[in-house]
Amino acid sequence: MTITTQLLIAMVGLVLVASASVGFSVYWTVERAILPLVAQRLEGDARRLANQLISKTGTYQADLKAQAISQPLAKFVETMRSGSPDRAYGWTMAEWKYAIEQQFITELAVKPDYLQLRVIGADGRELIRVDKGEAGLPPSAVPAAGLQDKSHRPYIPATLSTESGSIYVSAIDLNREFGAVEEPFVPTVRFAMPIDAADGSRFGLVILNVDMRESFDALRRAVPPASDLYIINGEGDYLVHPDRSLEFGFDRGERILFSQDQPNLAAAIGEEASGSTTMETDETPFLALAWVEAEVSRNLPPLSIIMTRPLQLSVVAPQVRETAGLVALIAAALASIAVALAARAIVRPIVAMTAGVADASAGRPVNLPTDRGGEIGVLARALTDYIERERFDTAIVNSSNDAILTTDRDGIIVRWNPAATLLFEVAEANAAGRKVEDVIAPPGAVEVESWFKSATGPGGTLGAVEISRERRDGSLSDIALRPSPVRAPDGSILGLSIIARDVTASREAQEMFRLSVEYSPAGNVLVDASGTIILVNAQTEAVFGYPRDELIGQPVDKLLPPAALGQHATFMADYLKSPSRRAMGNERDVFGRRKTGEIVPIEVGLTPVPTRNGMLVLAAIVDQSAARKAQRDLKARSDELERSNKDLMQFAYVASHDLQEPLRMVASFTQLLADRYQGQLDERADKYIHFAVDGAKRMQSLINDLLDYSRVGATARELEPVDIADIWTRVVRVSAKTIQSTEAVIETGDLPDRVLGDSEHLSRLLQNLLSNALKFRSEAPPHVTFGAERTGETWTFTMTDNGIGFEARDGTRVFEMFQRLNDRGRYEGTGLGLAIAKRIVDQHGGRIWVDSKPGHGSAFHFTLSPVDETSA
Repeated sequence: MTITTQLLIAMVGLVLVASASVGFSVYWTVERAILPLVAQRLEGDARRLANQLISKTGTYQADLKAQAISQPLAKFVETMRSGSPDRAYGWTMAEWKYAIEQQFITELAVKPDYLQLRVIGADGRELIRVDKGEAGLPPSAVPAAGLQDKSHRPYIPATLSTESGSIYVSAIDLNREFGAVEEPFVPTVRFAMPIDAADGSRFGLVILNVDMRESFDALRRAVPPASDLYIINGEGDYLVHPDRSLEFGFDRGERILFSQDQPNLAAAIGEEASGSTTMETDETPFLALAWVEAEVSRNLPPLSIIMTRPLQLSVVAPQVRETAGLVALIAAALASIAVALAARAIVRPIVAMTAGVADASAGRPVNLPTDRGGEIGVLARALTDYIERERFDTAIVNSSNDAILTTDRDGIIVRWNPAATLLFEVAEANAAGRKVEDVIAPPGAVEVESWFKSATGPGGTLGAVEISRERRDGSLSDIALRPSPVRAPDGSILGLSIIARDVTASREAQEMFRLSVEYSPAGNVLVDASGTIILVNAQTEAVFGYPRDELIGQPVDKLLPPAALGQHATFMADYLKSPSRRAMGNERDVFGRRKTGEIVPIEVGLTPVPTRNGMLVLAAIVDQSAARKAQRDLKARSDELERSNKDLMQFAYVASHDLQEPLRMVASFTQLLADRYQGQLDERADKYIHFAVDGAKRMQSLINDLLDYSRVGATARELEPVDIADIWTRVVRVSAKTIQSTEAVIETGDLPDRVLGDSEHLSRLLQNLLSNALKFRSEAPPHVTFGAERTGETWTFTMTDNGIGFEARDGTRVFEMFQRLNDRGRYEGTGLGLAIAKRIVDQHGGRIWVDSKPGHGSAFHFTLSPVDETSA
């Protein structure tokens, strides 16, 4: 017996059994299952419309936020607050206002349902307003005279009182102009976001007016046949109604509430946010009712999406029940005989085939009856080939590094590979059976329905799309989705295959490159081999004064002075023959020409950029105007300072020399006067003569010290390696008489072999420090220690004593000229010793300081540079 005969027998038996079963269950199926399922399906339609409305308003809010945080708006606020052009671009408030108006005009031109974009100050007055054009005209900015005071509108204070970054959404009502409802009626919703200044104060708000007619019409078009759609606001007013004359009654003079117009439906809905049910009405025996709330804003009550559909199934249910019951009684008897006769021949091969399919589904080896004859053998062999191909295809999909998912025509996920699990962080079990847009993307980011329309429309092309998705760790990932239709052999669309790839790294790299170029402190100009400008950045606009749309596509010669045009063509040709990276500062004067015609000095660095379309050249340009002026000013000041120093040194030498001669004469004759007439005059005369001699001597010391101080500054020499230990030994030897008379103890610690310095000046430095230690001694004999230690890149020298010391607050004053901390009569000196020491250390590139405490001595520290042994 052939399989056809066997199947015929089995089918007859199965039909009879099925008929019997239907007879007993049809009543319960029709009245207990079908009607609720229809209502549930209607609820799904209502939920889809609610999601569509939420997605649409989410898009409006995203567009508004992009406008509110844009750079031109921030710059407009900054310049309006400061009253002066911004420091980055030099644009005034009027220029930034114009930039914002052009930005708003572009937005309204591409978004036909956008009515207005406005910037309103904190006082409620419009600062910027762009209106959608009427009668086919393009959008336009409203002049200052046409700007209005909107402080009386409730959304102004409501928005100003919201948190930074939040968006206030107004109730949907009919648009008003100058207090009157606009005709024809335009349902309008306003999205407003506060604007804060840089100091955190509230500046105002930016507001978007949206025409909701197209959004409502899209919802009406999406309503299934024979169904009615109602949309009501939180107050119960109709926004959408099958009879449009009942819509927006609260603005049209006759308010109609849903609870009054449809009390039965309102009672069935009650207080539940969403649900579905069936009910009887006067017009129809059975009515399916579904409702879903659509929360389009946090600051407004949700809108209610309500759908109804009349049902007539209860009319035919009793007839079906009676007929099916009769047929079932007859079929039951005949089916039992047919099944008994055909079971043996049919069950065995079907069981074998079933087991083989189960093994294939579980991934086990498949053993089908491929050696049988007839249709069973053909089917087993074909199924074996199919399973092998399916396993091979599955292995390819599951081994792919790209996420691959497949949907049916309704966008329901039917296949999901391991890479998709990793990319979207959703297990296959949680993805299968769900809408693809609900799983892989935020609301509104992907519209599978539009993809299907593209696949089945003229040309059958599908558009790729990129989405941003939040990962579980809170970071954002950019994902590229590339769909392709899955077609049946007859060419019909069965579903979609979507390949997804994480492009976060590449997008971040592209964004970082764009920002690096755009915000580079140097002007960047990218040109092709013909010298045509392809790209410029903001700094190029600032340097040359051209907006970028006046440069892109123009020859680069536009930025050159006339005198350089001929040379530049030759230079460009030579460079392209052997392109290489050429840094700035090539010691060649280069000039550019601004839009005003002004010629400015510039520095240019060139970088070849090879591409598959040919060689490009990136020029980095730095305006040298300020640097050149600074160099000129610095040189002029340096020359002036050098002349001043020379004059000062000359004055010091001349003044000191001219003072020395008369002072020596005064000192000599007053000393002779003291020697010859001491004791011959009265005691007062002797005292006066002593004062004159002492003053002359101190004046000579002061002039000599001044000469030494000026010589230190005037005789700067090139530093060379010197033996500091040898210098210290000579200084101690020269001071031996004073050391002996004061019974001083001199100790020498570790000293470096050599340091960089001037031997004569270092000798004077150590002489002054040692003289200080011996002079300002206490009652105990002086004890002086001199040593050094290496501290990083320098040698730090320290000379300590046990002298009288001084207060720590005078640690800086002691190095100033003519500063004395003790009585002149008790300690000799001019107060220049430590000032000379500091000047010597300064000329050696070091620093000097002191630690001291009254009665506990002092420790003078100074630093010198070590000798570089590799170059010595």
